[in-house]
Amino acid sequence: MDILASRLEAIERIVYSTERRKVSSETLGKQVADIERQLARLLADNSALSQGLEKYEKLRGTIDGDGDLELDRQLLGINAKVELIMLNDSAQQTISELRTIEGLQSKVNQPEYAAAAELLAKIKNSLEPENEQQLAEFRQVVAEISSIVDRYHAETEALSEIFIEWDRILKGLERKVSNLERSVE
Repeated sequence: MDILASRLEAIERIVYSTERRKVSSETLGKQVADIERQLARLLADNSALSQGLEKYEKLRGTIDGDGDLELDRQLLGINAKVELIMLNDSAQQTISELRTIEGLQSKVNQPEYAAAAELLAKIKNSLEPENEQQLAEFRQVVAEISSIVDRYHAETEALSEIFIEWDRILKGLERKVSNLERSVE
């Protein structure tokens, strides 16, 4: 009964919070009737809630019981528990998917697949040292190429500086020659 009382209190809070009305001095009977009308309106608007409430009403005695809920749950037989679960549509879909998976399990766990997995493991184990060696060689080649590129850039920069200096010297000589030619004229 505690569960029913807590559920009723939760519904009352929802109804009163959504309407945002002040509690009047109505009699308790009128308030209960008002809440029942609002609940009926809410259930009419939301079919999922009404279906859930219908399922709950059918199983109310089993679910709520008169005393300790845990004790009642323990007293339920496995068939009753399975039946309760089967009332849920998503559980039925999940069970049908599990049955499909169970049917496919024999095809997935074929002995040929196990033999192929063992063969692939052996091939992998034999290739790993070779791959590690190739990786070490690759790193060495990359280091050598980086070194060559660095030397190339250094030599290119040195040649660029030499050409710039030659250009400066040649321009200086050209200026002197043109100054001498002007002075001779």
